[in-house]
Amino acid sequence: MMNEKIKAEITKIEAIPFGIPIKRFADAYAEFNKSNAVLVKIYADDGTVGIGEACAFEPEFYGETLESIYFSIQKYIAPKIIGQNPLNINNVLSIVDATLAKSTCAKEGIDLALFDLVGKLLKVPVYILLGGCFRDKIPVACEISINEPDIMIEEAKELLRMGVKTIKIKCSQNIDEDVKRVKAVYEAIGDEVALRLDPNTHWDVYGTVKAMKKLMEVNCHIQFLEQPIPSWDVDGMNRIRELIDVPLMADEGIWTPQDVIEFNEHKAVDIVNIKISKTGGLLMAKKVEVVSEAMGLHCVVGTELEPAISLAAKIHFAASIKNLPFACEYTELYYLKESLLKPKIEIEDGYVRVPKGIGFGVDIDEQVLMRNTVRL
Repeated sequence: MMNEKIKAEITKIEAIPFGIPIKRFADAYAEFNKSNAVLVKIYADDGTVGIGEACAFEPEFYGETLESIYFSIQKYIAPKIIGQNPLNINNVLSIVDATLAKSTCAKEGIDLALFDLVGKLLKVPVYILLGGCFRDKIPVACEISINEPDIMIEEAKELLRMGVKTIKIKCSQNIDEDVKRVKAVYEAIGDEVALRLDPNTHWDVYGTVKAMKKLMEVNCHIQFLEQPIPSWDVDGMNRIRELIDVPLMADEGIWTPQDVIEFNEHKAVDIVNIKISKTGGLLMAKKVEVVSEAMGLHCVVGTELEPAISLAAKIHFAASIKNLPFACEYTELYYLKESLLKPKIEIEDGYVRVPKGIGFGVDIDEQVLMRNTVRL
């Protein structure tokens, strides 16, 4: 009888490509002026709609574009899961995994829409589906783009005025210039904020050790260093960890729970950066988090400058994590020029609050979506 009461069926899936303008942002991969994504709507037979988002921010890293994500969802995934019961999240996502290898961004869109839909059907927030809420607000960390030192300093000061106490400095392939930029920012703001560094795999072992020693010589405190070398070089990460006195975070190298185990076995990581675009959504993100906790590793929820629903999803996910001693990354709230969400999510004295309400607790401003929809 209980099963009959909560039975549901997926009747329709809609994918809408869009892009929200952002302030200039550059990392070691490329330079960006827009946060691209595909909005995903999953309809249930009672008219309830779950909303998800598949981010297409960095095809240079993920290998997925607006076009590939859109067609992956519409042509391959949707036909396989229409008619399924969305309440069976594990089963539906198993079908998705069997339909397409990798494609984590496309899978993210389906995963998030499912969680939002199920939350609405059961009339609970998504964090309840993830095990419950450990906190009602999350401390914010923001990245600052590779730029001229004076611009980076001004952005850091602006974030400081917003109450942000953790800043991650993006680095490039030019290690000497990176060191100069980091020193300039540190000298301008001192120990008022915790600094993180992220070369996005574009350094090497020798250069990393050299750079960190130069920064230590001027007492530049670094909270942790993120994935300085290529993701496949686990042994190199181990060597760096042994040679520097700064905690090492793995990002590009960790997509699955198995990756966490490998990095931990090689003693190549202190902190795990979990991004729901890498994991293909919340279900796998939760598995990565649980395995990290079992290994005694701390976690950070990372950013891909998510423009809308993925931002709300990251907050629900962070709220559900017990092992979360560091600020999580919501860089998009600083760089996005327009909000697609109703109500808006904003930084309040250095924190973001967990949205109230069922599902993700947010809706889409359809006028903003229409204005920023991309024709393929």
